[in-house]
Amino acid sequence: MSSGYRGSRRDFLVKGGALVGGLAAAPFLTPAPAAATVKGQGNGKGELNLVGIDHVGLTVPDIDEAVAWFEDVMGATAPLSFGPISDPQGTLMHDLLGVDSAAVIDRITLLRIGHSANIELFQYQAPGQLHTHPLNSDWSGHHIAFYVTEIETAVAYMEDKGVQKFLGPFSLTAGPAAGQSINYFKTPFGTYVELISYPDGMAYDVPGVKPLWSPKQNGLGAEVTSVPGLLGIDHIGITVPDVDAAAAWFRTVLGGTNPLTFGPFSDPTGDFMHQLVDVDPRAVVERIRMIRTGDGPGVELFQYSAPGQDHSFRKNSDWGGHHIAFYVREIDKAVLTATTRGAQKRLGPFPVTGGPAAGQTINYFATPFGTDIELISYPHGMAYESTAAVPLWDPRSNHP
Repeated sequence: MSSGYRGSRRDFLVKGGALVGGLAAAPFLTPAPAAATVKGQGNGKGELNLVGIDHVGLTVPDIDEAVAWFEDVMGATAPLSFGPISDPQGTLMHDLLGVDSAAVIDRITLLRIGHSANIELFQYQAPGQLHTHPLNSDWSGHHIAFYVTEIETAVAYMEDKGVQKFLGPFSLTAGPAAGQSINYFKTPFGTYVELISYPDGMAYDVPGVKPLWSPKQNGLGAEVTSVPGLLGIDHIGITVPDVDAAAAWFRTVLGGTNPLTFGPFSDPTGDFMHQLVDVDPRAVVERIRMIRTGDGPGVELFQYSAPGQDHSFRKNSDWGGHHIAFYVREIDKAVLTATTRGAQKRLGPFPVTGGPAAGQTINYFATPFGTDIELISYPHGMAYESTAAVPLWDPRSNHP
């Protein structure tokens, strides 16, 4: 919405879609060269052989509390846990993850909800660890959005479970994002969760535009969840200092495309922004750019202006620390390609050779916008799978 908008909340809800859709839906980024689909192995893209998002990592104050919340409220399963991890005498933790060398990962637990990307929860002990939670408008702001087939029913379920709910469901009725309805929620451990639905698609999706991937591609049946109609993670939202620079990074390094861009929007005289997304009432979303990278959830890039905006970046060991992991078919080749394209590599590729996570190889990268990006590969699976009743979702199973 333009910063000069005036009117009632009802006018905001009715007109918001048209005002929010201030930019054309045409892609801003050049698509990566298409690669042939290998049945059962995902659709790896270009030189990276990138399939799609594997998981989003979140650092929480109390991992038992967070696991219990996702299990109770969202019906998650937790088939993989491991840790502790530390290097008391060396610099492995800093070199591998960009945290203090003395940091200790008490535990890592991976969750599956639906049939899309997974959630990786961390509990850390670390010198100087931040114990506050970022707002959506802060540079370390982030959220996880889950696609639901019937948003009114899903929202009612979340309310019945006592989850802190913000204004909504809010529907966009005009502009390139028209067709979507959303509702934000906040967890007891500081993470924002969004429910989103666009049963008939969105306005930007016109001939000639390759749309964002949707969990609907994997079927409309809800599985591994207790939320009615929940299909899986639709996108991961992150707030960045410069949305254009961040979008360019995804294009240059990961071959991302940008089929949907909209904004700005604000509410100069009311409290709509606070009620909708829990930010300062005077906060302005300057622009939102939705990025598709492979076949899997999108990355939603936000650029905010807001009073008291925190301009610091969270380390992976801080509360509110987060990263996004992309599955690649050949990690050595992918790491070399990303590095050649200018990505700032941390230690790796690092293979896990023992314990339940054995079989995976990872490499983290620092980015100019503060969110670490991980490349991960487990071409022959992981050790935990031999005993898991329900395994984690494998992005190689995503339908294009």
